[in-house]
Amino acid sequence: MKKTKKTKKKMTKKEMQRKKKKIIKTFFTLIVAIVVISIALIINDYIILDKNEKTNLVINNVNVTKDLKHDVFIEEDIIYLSKEDIQTQFDPYVYDEKENNQIITTYDKKIAVIGFENDEITINGSKKEIYAHAIKKDEIEYLPISEMKNVYNIEIENIEETKVVTIDFLDKEQKKAIVSSNLAVKDSKNLVAKTVDRVKKGDSVIVVSSNDGFAKIRTQNGKIGYIKSSKIENEYNVREHLLQEKQIEGKVNLKWNPEINQLELPNINAVAPTFLNIDSKGNLAENIGTNGQAYIEWAHNQNYKIWPIISNNKTSISDILNSYEKRQKLIEQIVTSCVKYRFDGVSINFESMTQENKENFSRFLIELSPRLKEIGLVICVKFNNQESEGFDMSVLENVADYIAINSENVLNGFDENSVIVI
Repeated sequence: MKKTKKTKKKMTKKEMQRKKKKIIKTFFTLIVAIVVISIALIINDYIILDKNEKTNLVINNVNVTKDLKHDVFIEEDIIYLSKEDIQTQFDPYVYDEKENNQIITTYDKKIAVIGFENDEITINGSKKEIYAHAIKKDEIEYLPISEMKNVYNIEIENIEETKVVTIDFLDKEQKKAIVSSNLAVKDSKNLVAKTVDRVKKGDSVIVVSSNDGFAKIRTQNGKIGYIKSSKIENEYNVREHLLQEKQIEGKVNLKWNPEINQLELPNINAVAPTFLNIDSKGNLAENIGTNGQAYIEWAHNQNYKIWPIISNNKTSISDILNSYEKRQKLIEQIVTSCVKYRFDGVSINFESMTQENKENFSRFLIELSPRLKEIGLVICVKFNNQESEGFDMSVLENVADYIAINSENVLNGFDENSVIVI
């Protein structure tokens, strides 16, 4: 049976007019939407929507404001950070020295002491006048970070107009470039993105990174965002990233307690003679003499690094290291001895280590490290698994340059070139 074709119903005049009006309306709606979006994009390029309500902190081109436990505090041009934020951003070992009501902080080659009354700071044993001291505000301790640039090796700037404080470490790489045209700086690489700042042709900006045709920059207002890579020129290094040179590259072959009259040692690049010990009063005693002097000359002629052993002769650590003043007294004696005899570092070999020793010993290492780093020396710590409760392993890993262990002992979490089997 043959199927009949359905005839298409012919539109009436009214239906055609309605359809025409609908198409026109849709077209004009689309045009209006395009115009509105275009105007919004243009306006977005010129209206900065990222205005700070409170002071933002940018450290090494990263805005860490959301990570702060307390707001940045500025008073009479002094910039303060809470002790808790100093601990997070700069010094994990900053602590209150209750006996003298002061704060002790260490960073790389510096140990600093600052109090709550006098406008002065002590850095590596030398006092210096500053314009502020530590303060307490609403039971929160604050340090005058703008007065501690030499401690943390930083440069700091307060950009009042945009409420931004920038901090840059002077041992980190920094690149700058010139902007080639007037531009909006966006918060992302997306086509539609919020404007965080504007830069003008000829402005100098810090280049954080460049990829995918975009440059992440920091403007003179301290704002971080993106512009096209093609819009920057004359990029140059302000400073290079400074790497700390190691005394010994690669694996250390240390001879522990060698004989003074021992001749050339094969495959050895460091020696740890028994030259130093701590007496019952916490003083450093030298056991060197004429033979020791000759040994030092011999070792240097063999290009061996000399890391003399410092032992406690089973003297209680709790007695000789239980205050900041006692530790500093001993540290000064160690530094003096190292300079006097041209040592390359020290090997700490404390015995009778117990749980009650842990905190005092850790503080000793933390406070000794910057003083030795300042003069290019290293710390090696002899570790005994049988006395592990007397050691804070995280401090050993972060502060000691080398760990000396017996062959049957195993340490996890340490760089293989930092572990020495003796």
